[in-house]
Amino acid sequence: SGGSKGHGLSKNIELKDRHKGRRAFIVGNGPSIKRQDLKLLKNEISFFVNRAFVHEDYAIIKPTYHIVIDPKMATGEWPLTFLDETAGKNPDVIFLLNGLWYNLPQFQKYKKKYKIYWLCQNLFFQSYFRGKVDLTTIGVGGAVVEQGILAAIYMGVKDVFFLGVDGNGLCYELIQKDSHFYGRNPENKTKDFRAIYKDLTMMSNSLRRWEMIGKYCVKKGVNLVNLTDGGIMDFCTRMNYEEILDVKRVH
Repeated sequence: SGGSKGHGLSKNIELKDRHKGRRAFIVGNGPSIKRQDLKLLKNEISFFVNRAFVHEDYAIIKPTYHIVIDPKMATGEWPLTFLDETAGKNPDVIFLLNGLWYNLPQFQKYKKKYKIYWLCQNLFFQSYFRGKVDLTTIGVGGAVVEQGILAAIYMGVKDVFFLGVDGNGLCYELIQKDSHFYGRNPENKTKDFRAIYKDLTMMSNSLRRWEMIGKYCVKKGVNLVNLTDGGIMDFCTRMNYEEILDVKRVH
């Protein structure tokens, strides 16, 4: 459809089965990653998200993909310099950005500057995964880590590992504890009471979507594994991060 072209989605066919049969790691920014050695992901296929570029090992790991889809980047609440900081530490990075930004004036110079693919997935439940994951069309999606999982599936990844998805970040926020490895999102300081019940609804929807993604992976023969240290995401297989990366712990 013309709409898809307007979001730059047709180019995503280049990503189809790009990593067929391989394994990939999708990394959230939960506080749990402070207890894991992310340097082990160097040379693995990896997807990092949002403010991950502030992680002390980001420049060593050099993630394959970096995903930002949050509307905050289009509104200016998150500066576009996030992209420059990411690429500064990781010059070969491939960005996966929100397709709704494709025609916005402020993104035009970045199109020329960096390798970008555009994702256009909706945060809705309608016909969830009735068909297949197809990044060349506007489809159903989820929040940023879920988008990474869907992208990995489209790229033909067989073993999809995720970590740093504690699932309870909002609960941490409500008791003034760190919801991310780098602390808290500064923009959340301005939230009012109404934001809390909206966020709780979003958290509930998010957990429901995760369960659906788990079922979809089972149906499609994709091995979805949770490597998060702790957290509440007990809807799929859990394994130990160090064991998967074959690290012999020194006792």
